[in-house]
Amino acid sequence: MRQLSDFPFEPWLLEGLQRAQRLVLMTHVGPDADGLGAQLAFGRAAELAGKQVSIVNEDPCPARYSWMDPQRRIGCYADQAHLLECADLALIFDANEVERALRPARRAVELGVPLWVIDHHPCSPDLQVQGLIAVDFSSSGELVWQLIKALGWPVDAEVAAAVYAAISFDTGSFRFVRNQARTFEVAAELLRTGMNANPIQEALFASRPRDELLMLGRVIQQVRFAGQGRIAWALLTRDVTAGLDVAEDALGEVIPTLIGIEGVLIAAMVKPGRTSDEWKVSLRSKAAVKVGYVMRALGGGGHDHAAGATLMGDPAPQLQAILTELEQALHAQVDGSVG
Repeated sequence: MRQLSDFPFEPWLLEGLQRAQRLVLMTHVGPDADGLGAQLAFGRAAELAGKQVSIVNEDPCPARYSWMDPQRRIGCYADQAHLLECADLALIFDANEVERALRPARRAVELGVPLWVIDHHPCSPDLQVQGLIAVDFSSSGELVWQLIKALGWPVDAEVAAAVYAAISFDTGSFRFVRNQARTFEVAAELLRTGMNANPIQEALFASRPRDELLMLGRVIQQVRFAGQGRIAWALLTRDVTAGLDVAEDALGEVIPTLIGIEGVLIAAMVKPGRTSDEWKVSLRSKAAVKVGYVMRALGGGGHDHAAGATLMGDPAPQLQAILTELEQALHAQVDGSVG
């Protein structure tokens, strides 16, 4: 079944959220600050509106984001699967494919609990899914803020802080807003609630563990360039974290460094997945070139300038094929426009 709302929100979406009294919230595997912030903000506002809310993710909250959840609201499936049994609506934040939430979503389907998505990533036109997908937002957190206001639910500084963290994370501290004035207007609204942005910015962007810095040094040694120096890429193995006390998701923090190199328009990184033959590829690009379609062709997803996909088997030849496509993208979108 496919029934999706965009923004402005359709009545059936708002009415369905208002009717639900027992909500279970989930996000994608390997949760990040956008998915977690969207969950926490929506959950807190729903509780202020008198609803029962549980957060049940596939993975525990990563240690790097534990500061976002001082009340320890975020639970994981291994400990709290039973909470799905009494839900009357389940929501997946920051993803639009049910399988990206894994066991919590599968269990909701088994139990017959309605399962909706709330996301800002583009989806396949034939994807069978229900809920809200609005791509003209900087983050799922910003989308959730507008949704909470449309529902007329109460907000406080706790709600605002979670939304601010989500927006700041997904925009790289407001570096990648793409000239959307609305995002800055939302940030001003959030600050007016009395929340303090300074500790959020420091926790997200100025609290890197020392071992992650050592890991980054190893990664930089493996960076290579293509496309006349305009593509920075790295194929990483598990050896890059050997002997270091770093979180499982630490490698995901590397690609912003690659796209920040002078003259680089596209950054590509392949890192190990959850199994020995699974690999995760991530792309980032600057405004001059769109790369999301390359990942969507591989069954992945994301935005025009930030996307990813899963590779199986030997990643080296697959990465070379991706680099060829990226060079073609540069030729068509950058060189062609100049010529």
